[in-house]
Amino acid sequence: MEEDNSANVDVLEKKDEKSKGKRFKGDVIKEKNNKKLDKEEIKKLKQEKKKIDKNSQKNKKKKHSKESNHRIRKVDNSTDNKVIEENSKRGKHKKEPNHRLKEEKKEKKKEKKKLSKKAKIIIITIILVILLSAISIALFLIFRPKFKEATIELGTTQITVDNFLVSNMYKENAKLVTPLDKIDFSKVSDTDITLSYKDKEETVKLHIVDTTAPTVTFQDITKYADYVVNADDFIVEKSDLSEMTVEATNIEDTSEYKDYLVTVTVKDIYGNVTSKDCILTITWIKDVVYKELGQEFTKADVIVNMEKDADKLPDSEVSKVDMSTLGEYDITATLDGVTYTSKVIVQDTTPPALELKNVTIYDDETVSGKDAFIASATDASGEVTTNMLTEIDYSKIGEQQIVIEAIDKNNNRTEQTATLTIRKDTEGPVFSGLSNMTVTKNSSVNYTKGVKAVDAREGSCEFTVNSDSVNIGAAGTYYATYTSKDSKGNTTTKKRKIIVKHNQEDTNNKFNEFYANYLSGKNVYEMTYTIKTKIGYNHSWGDDDPVWYGLTNGTGNCYVHALILQKALNKAGFKNMLIHTTDNSHYWNLVYADGRWCHYDSTPGSHSTGPLNDEQKLNSAGMKGRKWDFSAYPAAE
Repeated sequence: MEEDNSANVDVLEKKDEKSKGKRFKGDVIKEKNNKKLDKEEIKKLKQEKKKIDKNSQKNKKKKHSKESNHRIRKVDNSTDNKVIEENSKRGKHKKEPNHRLKEEKKEKKKEKKKLSKKAKIIIITIILVILLSAISIALFLIFRPKFKEATIELGTTQITVDNFLVSNMYKENAKLVTPLDKIDFSKVSDTDITLSYKDKEETVKLHIVDTTAPTVTFQDITKYADYVVNADDFIVEKSDLSEMTVEATNIEDTSEYKDYLVTVTVKDIYGNVTSKDCILTITWIKDVVYKELGQEFTKADVIVNMEKDADKLPDSEVSKVDMSTLGEYDITATLDGVTYTSKVIVQDTTPPALELKNVTIYDDETVSGKDAFIASATDASGEVTTNMLTEIDYSKIGEQQIVIEAIDKNNNRTEQTATLTIRKDTEGPVFSGLSNMTVTKNSSVNYTKGVKAVDAREGSCEFTVNSDSVNIGAAGTYYATYTSKDSKGNTTTKKRKIIVKHNQEDTNNKFNEFYANYLSGKNVYEMTYTIKTKIGYNHSWGDDDPVWYGLTNGTGNCYVHALILQKALNKAGFKNMLIHTTDNSHYWNLVYADGRWCHYDSTPGSHSTGPLNDEQKLNSAGMKGRKWDFSAYPAAE
């Protein structure tokens, strides 16, 4: 009986107490109506009910779900009814309660097993789904691309691997492979960029785009009649990372004095646009006129078209402007009921005119400050202040730059630079008038005439002349020595060429000496050849005495050579003539010897020495196609 009651308590713990009471009461009533039930059975059932009620009171604080209560009530009701009915029919009142409780336990166990099996299936299914999901996610993370295409705005100068990552989880092992200096950030483009993740490379696109409109500062402008619209006039400044074009509304007729609306558009090459409506004011008078202090002011300074609009501005307005005083002057004029104003600003922005001069001093001298360098300093304001900005270093030998500033009363400044040269007095006087002197043999010579010695510091200095080496009694070239000294002991010594002019006697003596040494006893050919080899060639004609020149200097042109040979031929007794080409470009000798006339040439070079007849001379290399007057000379055969 105890075991049966405990089983009933377990079942009834999950039932609503009130419902159980009602059910049991109904059962009792049914049992009373059942004639087959005996009194003893009824009594047992009542005792059983009391025990159940008592257990229900102890567990009424426990919580049970509505679904469980309903199921338990249903089982209890059906079970109780079945048991009572069976007992009534068969009369087995003593065994029915225990049997009923055992059946209930079996049903509960079956039900628990079913629930446990379903739960296991569900749990296993969930675990499998989770595992498959984890595997799928892991595979996706391993094999999916780590990098994506990136888009940056034109003007970006740097990129990092972060621009291309599909997730920051790959950042630690991600690297840029493409060098940044290979990327041209200055233009819109699509560029292949190679990156690596754990040494596995991927290539994606870097899109450089320009979606930014130009930055523009616009302005309203004032122009004059017949102005041709220029879009750039309406722009103070503009900037963009690509090339820009500027367009403006075209106004064909701007002859009227009024305001025009002009739409100005700035567009870059990628189609980004910035625009604004600006005002174009067409006027006949200038808004602002700047004039420098002291300048002249006339109507022409403010009126754009004097021929058309000069009468629009009264003379009384012009006279308002005082060009001798700084300030702003408003002059006005009315046209068609509209008042036009021009502001004339008299200003002084012109710095003083400053002219400097260079100064040279010696190391034992000083200068008288800034005034030593200032040649002039003037300004329209009438007042100029000058300052020397450089400190002179008198210990410095050589040049140094001296900066002088000039400031007018309106604080306009100008600077100029002069050169100060400090030098040591190491130079002696400088001679002048020491050109070559030519004198006649045995004449009286004034060596000081026309000669001066001037010191850079002291001026004229005395000098001495040493002419001991000059032999006035003999023709030749000599030198006189001139010496001058300044107060510092600096001495200058110069030599002057003194030429003692020869006479005919000197020429004859020099020739006779040459003849005796080289020509005596020789025939015509030998004399010609000797002169050719002993006297060199230059282009000089030998001045007034070619023979003297040739023998003294050992050189001369063809004329010098021909005269020396002629003088030798005469001395030797040969009949001869001096001959030349029709253009006087070459001279040589025509000699009568051995019963005939022949050509001989003592000029060095390509000229044939001789003897030659006319035809041979004419065709010789030295003649170069030149001819002589055949009628003036004997024929050479």
